[in-house]
Amino acid sequence: MRFLCLPGAYGSADKFQVQLAPLVNELISDDSASFHFINAPCEAVPPKGFEDFFGKPPYYRFIEPDEKETEDTDVLSRIRDFPECDTPEDTMRELFKEGVASSVLSTRRAIEFLLDTMEKEGPFEGIIGYSEGATVAGTLLLAEQELFEKTGRQPMIKCAIFFAGWPPLDPRTYSMVLSDESDTMINIHTCHIIGSLDPYVAGSLALYNTCEPDYAHIFDHGKGHTLPREKVVIKELGDVIRNMISEAT
Repeated sequence: MRFLCLPGAYGSADKFQVQLAPLVNELISDDSASFHFINAPCEAVPPKGFEDFFGKPPYYRFIEPDEKETEDTDVLSRIRDFPECDTPEDTMRELFKEGVASSVLSTRRAIEFLLDTMEKEGPFEGIIGYSEGATVAGTLLLAEQELFEKTGRQPMIKCAIFFAGWPPLDPRTYSMVLSDESDTMINIHTCHIIGSLDPYVAGSLALYNTCEPDYAHIFDHGKGHTLPREKVVIKELGDVIRNMISEAT
């Protein structure tokens, strides 16, 4: 299976390829999968205090505020004080409660960019997203479902792997899809790799809750907002993904 790979905010194709290398090596060892890495379309600058965390430039994002008024209007500037609420959905509502800049224009452009990439550089049967890349991947899947309903265009992507993601955006309204507010659901096979020590794990669980439960699998690597690299964990995760590929094809 060929996967389209979307890096996180302030990442790049090259950095994501390094981050994902242990899993890539595991899955190409028996030709289970191949991988195509891309940069996000928006050049970016990390929030103050996070420059070292994201490594050396260049930096890219899929989603950015439509109007860059102040840093506080960018939701990623608020992750220093990530809320803790009773449910994952309540946590995401609290995070986006007020004063967050609209990102409709960049989200629309990101989906158009990805659909164009799929047509020109595909086909791709699977998609992998990390952090912001997972949110955009989920939004793309909903956009494919909507295109099928409107035009009969068959979705290209058959399964998805989400690393430390947040819920998708509705491709019609560009509001965040939360399972206790909406019946909209990602209807393909998904694997959700989370870290139980991730301070933003509520976002990953809220994403999981937007996916068809019969086709969704959670894998906890037990660490933070990172990608797993330990050999034993990678072998176990590789087998989980192989099973998903088999079920999806």
